[in-house]
Amino acid sequence: MGIAMCTDPIVRDYRQRLLSLKDLYRGRRCFIMGNGPSLNQMNLDKLKGDFVWGSNRCYLLFDRISWRPAFYTAIDTRVVPDNSMEINRLIGELPETLFFFPMDFRLQRTLLSSANTYWYKEILFDDNDLPYGHFSVSVADYVRFVTTVTLAAMQIAVFLGFNPIYLIGCDTDYQVPDSALYEDHERYLIVATRDDDVNHFAPNYFGAGKKYHQPHPEQMIFGYEQAKQVCDRSGVKVLNATVGGKLEVFPRVEFSSLF
Repeated sequence: MGIAMCTDPIVRDYRQRLLSLKDLYRGRRCFIMGNGPSLNQMNLDKLKGDFVWGSNRCYLLFDRISWRPAFYTAIDTRVVPDNSMEINRLIGELPETLFFFPMDFRLQRTLLSSANTYWYKEILFDDNDLPYGHFSVSVADYVRFVTTVTLAAMQIAVFLGFNPIYLIGCDTDYQVPDSALYEDHERYLIVATRDDDVNHFAPNYFGAGKKYHQPHPEQMIFGYEQAKQVCDRSGVKVLNATVGGKLEVFPRVEFSSLF
């Protein structure tokens, strides 16, 4: 089903709805939260009252924190369908949170629409138009396909006017457990067989039965490098407040110094 055939007005009006958010948070700071194990070394209670972006299975943190993310996004074509029931439930449980998704998830009926859901058009990256071929500055028109959900959140956060942007939990360091199974000969489609996920803040994040793609941190780093160039040109400051990890594209800052 294409946009022209879609009867969902939230999808049909996607561009106007996104434009209503442009620069709405100009000059405000936000935290884009990855889901790396370094979150376990942070006092996340400090984020209460701040604008925080969550993604994917961040809700597994909710029993540890008193706040909820102001924004949420998920983009992975393997992860989202595998967790669609939980994500749809989350949309209903958090009416104050703004949810951003590629519209294909609605057109394919994977995710549901609600007043707090914003759909966007996703297009493939273009290596012939660097750095903008990997980072959109016109989210109402499209968001670039990326190799990590953090980069999707960054594109939207810049569009909304956030500045500065702090990254946390973006460890960018992965190892696939020996217990994992592959569904394809290219060893790209992974199914976990045990709760032994060392790449995220909880061992059951991609635990037994969960599906995900083979991570490619080198591609993520390349995407971050393009994002930095665009943000630098736009005057948007991006700082990495992750505890440890291997993401060195952005200047580092100590998390505790921000409060």
